[in-house]
Amino acid sequence: GGVSMKIALIHAMTGSVKPIEHAFLRVAPEIELLHFMDTGLLKMVQEGGEITPAIIRRFSKLLDTAAESDADIIQLTCSAFNDLAKVLQPLHTAKIFRSDEAMLDEALVYKNISLISTVEATPIALQNYLFEKDKNIQVKSFVNTQALQLMKQGKQSEHDQLIQGMIREAESGAEVIVLSQYSMAHVAQQVNCSIPILTGPELTAKRCQNYLLTIKNT
Repeated sequence: GGVSMKIALIHAMTGSVKPIEHAFLRVAPEIELLHFMDTGLLKMVQEGGEITPAIIRRFSKLLDTAAESDADIIQLTCSAFNDLAKVLQPLHTAKIFRSDEAMLDEALVYKNISLISTVEATPIALQNYLFEKDKNIQVKSFVNTQALQLMKQGKQSEHDQLIQGMIREAESGAEVIVLSQYSMAHVAQQVNCSIPILTGPELTAKRCQNYLLTIKNT
């Protein structure tokens, strides 16, 4: 229709940009995407392993800049910062979506979940969301931070092989696998897995599209 639909994407690494762009092109090409990035934030998290007040302030500034674009949605693409969505939502009129909520809502259909992450701070953020919704689920976490280093060095196939190995490891005893980072979503297509593998980008794009349709139609 004649309504402009704008989404501000908040990135902490360059590896998230292509996957989410491709997902929106497939799912909702009519939505205008604006990109806001601070790769230094992820470095701060990786060094300390936790979200400090300094990180929260810096992240909040990034969201303030994004909010000035009059976007309808502020969509996080880096799961390490997802717990801040709830903290910062009262400061913004735009809806803030976590990078993982669309896929985690789907994961909650299962009782036994394997999480695969390439950032140390990610599993906590994902588990917080899952356990808040269902205390009785089983979550097994697999983390490999070396994969991100490989990606930074342009060694994409080595990165992908590492993730493939983690998928094979995470497969036994689980009912579903969740790939935490957008930057590894494409690896789901590279493996034959006996259980479903959930990835963020497409489910996120669908959730944004649905949300925009709801608010534009009221």
